[in-house]
Amino acid sequence: MLFSDPGTTDPYAGAVTWDRAGEARIAVLYPPYVPLLRTHLNGLRALVDRRLSEPSALMADPRLELLVERMRETSSEPQLEPQVLADVRTRLDWALSVLPEQGGVLELHTPMHQWWWGRALLDVCTAITALLGAWLRGEAVDGQHCPDDATWWMWMAQMRWLDAQFVEPLKPRGE
Repeated sequence: MLFSDPGTTDPYAGAVTWDRAGEARIAVLYPPYVPLLRTHLNGLRALVDRRLSEPSALMADPRLELLVERMRETSSEPQLEPQVLADVRTRLDWALSVLPEQGGVLELHTPMHQWWWGRALLDVCTAITALLGAWLRGEAVDGQHCPDDATWWMWMAQMRWLDAQFVEPLKPRGE
């Protein structure tokens, strides 16, 4: 049977292979997943841009609230929301700049590049986690309630895939 292997029927099973070349980390992405990554990065960037353009508005989006809260928890210095979101925006811009337009080879030459890429995808995962949590509580996000269980699980699968394929492989290890 052609699709008897779950790895070929689950769209989020694999699709990224990591390798090393000295200090560099190189990812080979299944090319159709490049647009999916770009969509997630652009979506979060648009959300951040909208918030930064309305600084006097009350924070109402749980995706950004969780991002700001997590960044504040990890910083020894008090950070204001606009600075946290500007930092997120900078990481997203950088990640989009290195994401290949065609093909699927991503080269992260230094540990800092690896940290930025992993952190940008962790930001996306954090935003998706907040979305899922709000939907579980029955809350609308951006005016929309979760349409159905299948949609919730699809978002959960994407978040888990992004974490497993991009965040976890780039976490510093005691090597």
